[in-house]
Amino acid sequence: MRLRLSLDAGQVARLQGPLRCRVVSGLVMVLGAVFRGGDEFEVSMYRSYALKALDDAVVEVEAGPGGLVERPRPGEEPLDEWVYAVDSALRRGCRGFMVLGQVDSGKSSISALVANRALLRGLRVGVVDADVGQADVGPPATVSAAEARGFILWLRELRAERMRFVGYVSPQRAERRIVGGVVDLAHWLRGRGVEVVVVDTDGWVQGVGSLEYKLEAAHLAGLDTVVVVGDEKLYRMVRGAWGGRGCGVIYLRSPAVRRERSRDDRRQLRSEAYRRYLEPMHPRTLSLRGVGVVGSCFFSGDPLPGETAEAFSQVLRVPVEAASETYDTVYVVTRGQADPVGLEKLSQALGKQVYVLDKNNMRGALLALVGPSGVEEALAVLEDIDFRRLEARLRTPYRGEVHAIIAGGTRLGPDLEETGRPLRCVF
Repeated sequence: MRLRLSLDAGQVARLQGPLRCRVVSGLVMVLGAVFRGGDEFEVSMYRSYALKALDDAVVEVEAGPGGLVERPRPGEEPLDEWVYAVDSALRRGCRGFMVLGQVDSGKSSISALVANRALLRGLRVGVVDADVGQADVGPPATVSAAEARGFILWLRELRAERMRFVGYVSPQRAERRIVGGVVDLAHWLRGRGVEVVVVDTDGWVQGVGSLEYKLEAAHLAGLDTVVVVGDEKLYRMVRGAWGGRGCGVIYLRSPAVRRERSRDDRRQLRSEAYRRYLEPMHPRTLSLRGVGVVGSCFFSGDPLPGETAEAFSQVLRVPVEAASETYDTVYVVTRGQADPVGLEKLSQALGKQVYVLDKNNMRGALLALVGPSGVEEALAVLEDIDFRRLEARLRTPYRGEVHAIIAGGTRLGPDLEETGRPLRCVF
């Protein structure tokens, strides 16, 4: 369906994707970005934006299935409030923004708006995507960063230039890695000459530690402004914790109408994001001798002799391929499920906790490969590990030198969709 939208200066329309828009004449603003005659932009099926005419304007719109253009009621769209607050902060010299809010509150839209308003002032802008579950800039299970070199309406329009692997799509399991990733990437962006850093975060704001690790990341990354979207109680809590640091805390209300994504939508978006950074994949066999392995239970311990592993097989009533031990734990790699009674007996005999790693759960493990630069170069999917030869069979787009592997608890199926519940570690 095609339509021609005519707006007087100051009028607002709501755009719900999928839409393809072309400005015929005049000036319009979407998420703080300004488009003029001849400019084109798209609205994803998952997004909804307010478009404001800055002067008399005509916009041609091509709507896909479910696409909609409507006139909001007065006060429904807070676009002017968002622009005023962000412009005021930028005029005061605020240069580091962390955006907080619940799921589907408008966090990523605010993050894009901050980037767009900074670009209009001639500033270089970088975005850090710290939402490991619904990542847009990089793949899920990572904290990623990219410089915005032009207007953006969705953070997914950016492509990660650097990433830090977290290994989980739930922040509750990975607060320490997320903090480290945010701090490292914010400093990396500044080192490249970026003047304004915007950090988008996950929607976990309830429960012990949900805010603490985010504000710790903001503090250590040298951010000066916290933006809270759509939750006045959260705003009061953050203001009390942040105090008078930097430029303070800004509250922005959510739009009255938002595109909320279903669980299936979120799963589909994550799968698409994995494909974006994993395909095309190539088989690769990697020797683990001399390669660091981070985030693995087995490789965190001291390997035990083969005859010891064989003895464990008799007790656990399942084939044991390898075993290692730390000061208080023994990790046993099995082919199948161990006998619970035998597991208890082995733990008592050794005087240590015994943790079983079933090889059936290793296939599809999501990994990051660290190259000579010392940072994550690419993702990989584990096929198998030969613990006797210390070789790993992977599928990955990366063909370069590998100095280390980082593991998490996320597993992917053949279609690159997450399978099963996250594990403490997969090998």
